[in-house]
Amino acid sequence: MAEKMVFMDTGVFTGIVEDIRGAASECVFPDSALKQADRLDTFNAGRKMHQLLQLIHETDELYRQESAGSLPHGFLTMRDSMIAIDKACAESLTVEKTTVGGVKR
Repeated sequence: MAEKMVFMDTGVFTGIVEDIRGAASECVFPDSALKQADRLDTFNAGRKMHQLLQLIHETDELYRQESAGSLPHGFLTMRDSMIAIDKACAESLTVEKTTVGGVKR
């Protein structure tokens, strides 16, 4: 029967999570178009485009908060949980010493 195992280099994993946090926090949709969008309010299609630009900025901020905060926190919690489970398993093992011929002492 095949064993189900997970091996993790926690230093590399932590680095990847921090890279996700950093990249996500830097992804900012420029607001230059939104600053000039009031000019679009002079015609119907322009008003609709202005509303869409506002929605893009609102969802952009929410996405950035989630991907820069909640997602890394979840990954780090998962990492810490796996480390705790691994430690508990390792501490629960009993190792019997043997001599060279494999006979128990």
